[in-house]
Amino acid sequence: MQKTVYGQARLSIIPIRANASHSSEMVSQLLYNETYTILKQEEDWLYIECLHDGYKGWIAENQVHYISQEIFDTPFKRYNPDLIEWDQQLELNLFMGSPFYDLAPSIVPPIERVCNAAKQFLNSPYLWGGRTGAGVDCSGLVQVAFRMGNILLPRDASQQAKVGKKVAWEDRQRGDVAFFKDKTGKITHVGLLLSPDTILHASAWVRIDKIDSVGIFHQNICTHELSLIKRMR
Repeated sequence: MQKTVYGQARLSIIPIRANASHSSEMVSQLLYNETYTILKQEEDWLYIECLHDGYKGWIAENQVHYISQEIFDTPFKRYNPDLIEWDQQLELNLFMGSPFYDLAPSIVPPIERVCNAAKQFLNSPYLWGGRTGAGVDCSGLVQVAFRMGNILLPRDASQQAKVGKKVAWEDRQRGDVAFFKDKTGKITHVGLLLSPDTILHASAWVRIDKIDSVGIFHQNICTHELSLIKRMR
């Protein structure tokens, strides 16, 4: 039986590619300290599965840091004393690196930590597959923000729409997650309600727009058609 091999991100951001090539589409990112299982290797590329959301893709072999099963089984903790000083820097620049250092006091309710974390992304550029303030996509924004409330969500909007509890429009509240569909009915966009009538989402950039039962309105134009609302807590 082949021994399972594990890795941990020791760079602030590691791109995850659709295929084993630097020119391939970036489908997501590993952030500092996230762990993963190595499923196979092709030349200088490793096919991995992320522990926190089960997402799979390719990373460059020269960006891998191998770890023991013991570390892998106790995720999202610091293990390298040589990086303590850098950890402090990351805490000051939370979304340029790891989202796993919770700066909010423990008395703050989880959903408030989620909303406050999401607001730190305001004006960040849209980046397909991105999960940091340097560039983020709609589902990456929601996933990382909820992680700050210790709520693990899948990576893509269509996957996120399958978890949580569905709520009626009239019962919506701050911290609920709204999903939007294309003309075929497929979920293609997601955002976080900051209030019953405002939504924070990544579309060209991270911004706050108005929302009603029809969808998102930006500059009085409906840009996204509402499909459903979910509560993730």
